[in-house]
Amino acid sequence: MNIFGESSVWGSGDSGDFVTGNEWGTPDESSTLGAGSNGFMSTTLESGLDNLGISEGLGSSQNVNEVLGHSVWGDSTVNNHERVGSGSSALVGNQPSINGAPVSNGREVGIADTNLFLPYNLNQDQDQGMESQTNSQGENNDGDDEYSEDLSDWLESVRKTYHPLTPDTVIIEEIPEREGLLFKHTNYLVKNLVDLPNTEPSKDRSVIRRYSDFVWIQEVLLKRYPFRLIPELPPKRIGSQNADPLFLERRRKGLVRFINLVVKHPVLSKDDLILTFLTVPTDLSSWRKQASYDTTDEFTDKKISGGFIKMWQKKLSEQWNEADSSIDKSIEIWLKITFLLERHERRIKQMAHERNIMRLLLNEFTKTTPKLYPVEHGSTILDITNQFSVIGNHLQTTTEYNEQEVNASSSSLVPQFKIFVDVLFSLKGLFERYRIMAGNNVPQLQKRVEINSGKLQTMQGKPDVSGAEYDKVKIAIQRDKKCIVLELNRAWLIRKCILEEFTIFQETQFIITKAFQAWSKLNASFSGFKLNEWEKLTDNLMDMPLSFQ
Repeated sequence: MNIFGESSVWGSGDSGDFVTGNEWGTPDESSTLGAGSNGFMSTTLESGLDNLGISEGLGSSQNVNEVLGHSVWGDSTVNNHERVGSGSSALVGNQPSINGAPVSNGREVGIADTNLFLPYNLNQDQDQGMESQTNSQGENNDGDDEYSEDLSDWLESVRKTYHPLTPDTVIIEEIPEREGLLFKHTNYLVKNLVDLPNTEPSKDRSVIRRYSDFVWIQEVLLKRYPFRLIPELPPKRIGSQNADPLFLERRRKGLVRFINLVVKHPVLSKDDLILTFLTVPTDLSSWRKQASYDTTDEFTDKKISGGFIKMWQKKLSEQWNEADSSIDKSIEIWLKITFLLERHERRIKQMAHERNIMRLLLNEFTKTTPKLYPVEHGSTILDITNQFSVIGNHLQTTTEYNEQEVNASSSSLVPQFKIFVDVLFSLKGLFERYRIMAGNNVPQLQKRVEINSGKLQTMQGKPDVSGAEYDKVKIAIQRDKKCIVLELNRAWLIRKCILEEFTIFQETQFIITKAFQAWSKLNASFSGFKLNEWEKLTDNLMDMPLSFQ
């Protein structure tokens, strides 16, 4: 039995459907990725590369043998994996080839219980050898106090860079100017309350932007920072729906939450295009056509530090996976909490409306009482109806309190709960992008190196093999080894990035505290005001006559 009715916003009972829906309307208008996405990450990594003779380091004097002792994706497993053929929809990178001939990669991708940090190694013996090598080096063990202390210091320093409870510094107002008959659009006045670093803001710190400008800046952020917490945007509707005042106001509030989440982020807030978006007073669509800007991801020309590799611990990947497994349920629950607050807000608004009606009806009723109770039979009816003015004043006062409560709930309380919804969807989006984009081709490259190395051995001592052919294979091996190092470096950079994001996400727990503190304070304040009015009314009505005597 559905206690909210068959047309309830809770949906048909399918929790997955609920998660993909939102305040804006039907699920297809949701700006979030569905919980049951078919994209899955390529959880692949190096195996036995110490036999390849690679001595180039990853951002330090450390060589790859040392790096491989700390598998980028954690301990190896073969559980819950399913072999993916060439027809798989898994996004696993480019198909390798040798001399133009494709090579079957034979990758394994976790599907049933996709573990974001579990690698695929070529065989169980190599997994055991990798584990043995790691233990023999005596590094990166969970019980290593030195590296645990370094990790704790690193995590604390990252958390200190993010302050989600600071007041919003960007406000957005709708400019009710519309152009044309068919292609109407809404302009927004985006105003900074503080000066931004390394910028020359306009005199009033404000710029005019369209919804499409917000879409552009989000696309830029997703390209530059695919493994960071990028907030969702409220959806765009077309046609007559764009004239719906309720929808437009919700979208404006959604844009406010979006841009303030961005400017509070320790990395996104420093992006040059974010600063451009907030400060360049010209029309942004015209600026984009003329300007030249780079959208390559943040990992370009960066190298991972050996210190980060050493302090990595397996428990971090386990925590990430626990969060990933619970994100859909967390979103579902919090959306229901937010809906209950909004429904309570609507009830109070309806109550205010009904009390206004009651006050008007009492005024009308006083006109009929002389006919029902002629004063010749007694004057007590006059004493009773005189108290109607006291009741009317009470209804008017409590109605004003209800209206104030609705305004406070709409402007300050519910947005604090919705901002946490946005944060959760940002984390969910990061999980989804990680699965799709974090794969690498190290196993294929390794296999290709092994094949070419074997080919070199067979070439040696054969007089019919030309030197050019021999050099070509040798160069191919060197090229693939270099690619392996680059892909390992990128894999570690991605790991470091998502750990930073998951670490700053820990600060968002205090949004929960602030939201419920505001909820309690608002209810206590208005309950007190209303209780006082009811007590005053009760005292006044004690003088109403109960008999002729």
